[in-house]
Amino acid sequence: MDGWMDGWMDGWMDGWMDGWTDFFRPMSSADLRILVHVTKSDETKKTSVVLLGLTGSGKSSALNLILNRSGNTYSLNSSCQDPTESTICCERKEIFTGGKRLILVDTPELWDDDGVENTELVKDCLALALPGPHVFLLVLQVGRFTQCESEMLGHVQKIFGREVVEHAIILFVHFDSNKHRPLKINEYVAGAHSSLQDLIRKCGSRFYLLNVSKSHSGLSYPQVKELLSGIDKLVASHGGRGYSVKRFSSQELQERNHLTGDRKEAAYLLGDN
Repeated sequence: MDGWMDGWMDGWMDGWMDGWTDFFRPMSSADLRILVHVTKSDETKKTSVVLLGLTGSGKSSALNLILNRSGNTYSLNSSCQDPTESTICCERKEIFTGGKRLILVDTPELWDDDGVENTELVKDCLALALPGPHVFLLVLQVGRFTQCESEMLGHVQKIFGREVVEHAIILFVHFDSNKHRPLKINEYVAGAHSSLQDLIRKCGSRFYLLNVSKSHSGLSYPQVKELLSGIDKLVASHGGRGYSVKRFSSQELQERNHLTGDRKEAAYLLGDN
């Protein structure tokens, strides 16, 4: 009996020690490749959307409506030291919806009255949109289409490249509180100025509506769902690949993204003191 127990204990101890040895052994190159693959796979599940438009077009209102209707916010990153200054800096928010992470990047107007871009804001925008951007939402306010709006696409193409239209969607934001007749976007576009219709055509005739008025708040649920579906279709049509702005390297944007995160953390630490 003693011999049997001694043999059983020796076998058990050898197996136990082998397990701990495997646990503490250095990671092999194969292990690292698997780890990197998992990390990259997690990144590919993210869809990054940048909201662009003129001041007062409704970008922030649209972003907040999407957040409220589609999921719970779990992450925020801003290029401002003061997180409340969302109208003058780029801000990134993430939600989990439809089985994946959706990144939304809110932006101020990226060019001045003379059409000169703010390069630092552009870099912040692209850095916060990593691993994208996948989609650009060109935000227009219903009922407002001046010469500035008609020139918007030209500014966007000058900044991001002419091919940006292949990744663009026109998003109309409706503030009107008319309680009697909700806006029908197809009718609005059909009766719109030819310049607006031309803008929509250049963006692949992709357009959606978000109603941010309280009187028709119930309409926003299917509107957000339809918009997110349109975003998914556009991303799928490009094989899930993000849009690349060639004049900025990936390394430069990644370093800027880390710097932005450090600035945000420092701002919160200062606020706690």
